[in-house]
Amino acid sequence: MLRKTTLALALLAAFACSKTSTPGKKGPVVAQGGGVTITADELKARLDEQSPMIRASFSNLDRKKQFLDNMLRFELLAKAAAKEGLANDPDVQFTMKKVMVSKYYQRFFQDPGGAKNVPEGDVQKYYDEHKDEFHRPARVHAAHILFKAEAGSPERAKKAAAAKKFLAKVLADEKKSPTAFSIAARESSEDAATKSLGGDLALKSQGEIEKGYGKELAEAAFKLGDNQTSPTVIETQHGLHLLRVLGRQAEVNRGLDEVKTQIAAKLNSQRKSKEFDDFVKKLREDAKIAVNDAELEKIAVSGPPAGMGGGMMGPHGASPGAGMAPPRGASAPPAPAPRPPTPVTPSSAPPAPASR
Repeated sequence: MLRKTTLALALLAAFACSKTSTPGKKGPVVAQGGGVTITADELKARLDEQSPMIRASFSNLDRKKQFLDNMLRFELLAKAAAKEGLANDPDVQFTMKKVMVSKYYQRFFQDPGGAKNVPEGDVQKYYDEHKDEFHRPARVHAAHILFKAEAGSPERAKKAAAAKKFLAKVLADEKKSPTAFSIAARESSEDAATKSLGGDLALKSQGEIEKGYGKELAEAAFKLGDNQTSPTVIETQHGLHLLRVLGRQAEVNRGLDEVKTQIAAKLNSQRKSKEFDDFVKKLREDAKIAVNDAELEKIAVSGPPAGMGGGMMGPHGASPGAGMAPPRGASAPPAPAPRPPTPVTPSSAPPAPASR
């Protein structure tokens, strides 16, 4: 029973997240009674909000009736809630404001088609100034274990022999455990920068590895295959290295023609975000908002319960920006579009929620 009731509420929530019908309803009436009217246009609009696969399952009369039944439940419950005065509930009002802000942003500050109006000169300028976004050499994700010993130093030969023995042990341990190299690096590497990371060098180009550790290590890293440990000790000017390659990233080399559309869309989005930021700034200036710091400081803010993460939360448990405008100067768009409705599954329609 709990599962059925939960599913019923989920379906009702789907309609709650859907676009509400306009006061002047259009199309022939498909259901009416108790002050509730649903037209063919309304039902089709709600169906169109479902995914194509889900929508296709409501092609026959019986399935359409099941879909209509869920719409009627939502409308009747909404009417009952309004009768109890819940339209004036602070949470309901706050939710309505979030939806209004989202709709407002979408209507006046979203312009997906505006990318085509971005001057080609601006696109070229962005491309020229952000070459690293479109051109990147191949990179290797490697890890190493370093035994320090300068070339020509008295201890070099002794350390080289020890490194070879240590490599043999690591190779044997790797047959038993895929984390053997990382564990060995944490225990024995003499590279302070990577020791605690299990020797992880992160993604680096051949030039970056050469600059940091020497040409010999860089060349060896690009010759090894993924998840492969070098069978030999690599000698560089400053020491002896055990090397393992974890993965790699292919070279990126994208010409302007390949990324024109992407850049134009980004520049258009930045332009609209700035327009929005300027608009909100003017609203605040015109409103002459006064902030009472003394009272603001008195508000107690409790931390998360023990064992819970400390992520920031906004009003009513929503994360910052969930349905709300971003802080002034934020580049991200405000209020995301209302969450898409939960699909009505083609399985049997859930029972009506239990009466109070």
